[in-house]
Amino acid sequence: MTRVRILIITIKPVVSLLLCLLLMPSFLNVCASGDLPDSAYLTRDEFDLFMQKYNSSHDQSGAGKKSFWQKNSLSITPYGYVNLSASYESQRTVTGDYAVYANSPDIESDAGFNVDPKSTRLGLRLSGDGLRCWRGSRIDGAIEFDFQGSYQSRNRGGLLLRKAYFSIGDGQTKLLAGQDWEIISPLFPKTLNYTAGACVGNVGYRRAMIRVDRNWNFCNDNSLTAQFGITDNVFRDGAAVSPAVSSYPIIQGRLAYSFAKNRLSQKKPISIGVSSHFGEQRFSFDNNKKNLPTWSLNIDFDLPITDKLGFQMEYFLGENLSTIEGGILQGVDMRRRDTIRAQGGWLAFTHQTTKKLQTNFCYMIDDPFNKDVISGSSGNNLARNYSHCLFVNAIYNWSDAFMTGFEIDFWRTHWQQYDNKNNTIKPLTPGTPIRYEFTMRYTF
Repeated sequence: MTRVRILIITIKPVVSLLLCLLLMPSFLNVCASGDLPDSAYLTRDEFDLFMQKYNSSHDQSGAGKKSFWQKNSLSITPYGYVNLSASYESQRTVTGDYAVYANSPDIESDAGFNVDPKSTRLGLRLSGDGLRCWRGSRIDGAIEFDFQGSYQSRNRGGLLLRKAYFSIGDGQTKLLAGQDWEIISPLFPKTLNYTAGACVGNVGYRRAMIRVDRNWNFCNDNSLTAQFGITDNVFRDGAAVSPAVSSYPIIQGRLAYSFAKNRLSQKKPISIGVSSHFGEQRFSFDNNKKNLPTWSLNIDFDLPITDKLGFQMEYFLGENLSTIEGGILQGVDMRRRDTIRAQGGWLAFTHQTTKKLQTNFCYMIDDPFNKDVISGSSGNNLARNYSHCLFVNAIYNWSDAFMTGFEIDFWRTHWQQYDNKNNTIKPLTPGTPIRYEFTMRYTF
C-alpha cells in the first residue's frame, strides 16, 4: 500500500536579486490577433472568454471575421504561425533550442548558438452546435501540432501532438475529453522559451483526460470555478518501468475564486486558485516492482495591479513530480529507490508599456529536497538538487500578424555526482549560463 506522508515545510527566504537591463522594442504579443490563446499562455478562464468571442463572431451562413470550413453545423478554422528563434548561451543548457535547466561546466563547458524553427505551430479550431438534450450548449475543440518532437537532425523536426480534444458546455458546465493543458497550475510566465518555465518552477503540461468544469456566478459578478479530471498516467523518469503503469489514473482538481470588482484595475478581476493531483506509478528496480505515490498541492494567484501592470505567481509542493515537469524533471532517486520531494514556483510582473509593447520580469525556482536526492533518476549517478531562472523580455506588436522578441535569461542549476565505491556525494560546479534569445513569428 502507498504510505501516507506528512510534510512539514519551512519555506526558505529567497535571495534578493538586482538586475539592470536595456530592453529593445521586441517580441510581438504571441496572441496579437486573438487567434492563439494557448501560445499567449492564457488562463483557462481567459481561454473560455476567447472562445465565447470567437463563437459570437461567426454565424451559420459563414459570415464573420475569420475564414473557415463549414461541415453541417461545425465550423473548422485553421490557424497557426511560422516561428524562428535564435539563441546564444554562455554555457550549454538542456536542450539548447530551448532551456529546462543548465548543464554543469564539469559536464559540458562550451557556449552554444541555436537557430530553431521547430516551434512552428499548426492547428484546427472546432466550433459547432451542442446537443439537443443540453439546452444552450455548444461544442468546441482543437487539434494542434508543433515540430518539437523527437528528431534525428536539427533540420528534421518531429511532429508533436499538443492538443486533441473536444468540449461540450453551456457557459456554466463543461465536459472536456481529449488532450489539453492539465487542470493544476493553469498560469504561465510570459517567456519566449518554448517550455514556458517547465522544470524550473512552472509545473503542469498537456495530457489526455476526461474533465468536468462547473462555474457558479454570485453577486457583484464574483464567481467560483470547480474542475475535476481523470487523467493519463505519464512517466518522465529514466528508470525502467513495467508495462502495467498502475491500476489507477491520475486524479486532478482545482477550486478558483474570481473577484470581479478590483479596486486597483477596473477591467480585470483578481483570481486565486488551489489545485492538486494524486495517484501512483509502478517502477521496476532490478525486476522488483514498486508502487510509488505522486502528488502535488498548488496555489495560483493573478492580481491586476493597474490597467497596465499585472502580477502573477504560482507555488507547488509535492513528491514524484517529474510527471508534471517538477523536481527539475526528477521523480524517483535510483539509489534510494524512492520518491523525490520538491517545492518551488514563480512570480512575474507584466507591464503593457505601450499599446504594442509589453515588458515582462519573472523569477522561477525548483528546489528538490536535498536529503531525497542522491544519484538522481537517470541512472548515471548525476543529479540536480536546485535550479532557478531570472528573465526579462520585451514583447512588441508590429502588426496583427508579425512579431519579434528579445529575452535575457540568467540560469543557475546545482549538480552533484554519487560515487558508488565510496558511497559519497560530490558537488559539481553549478551551471550559470546567460541566455539571449531573439524570436520572430508570423501568425495566420
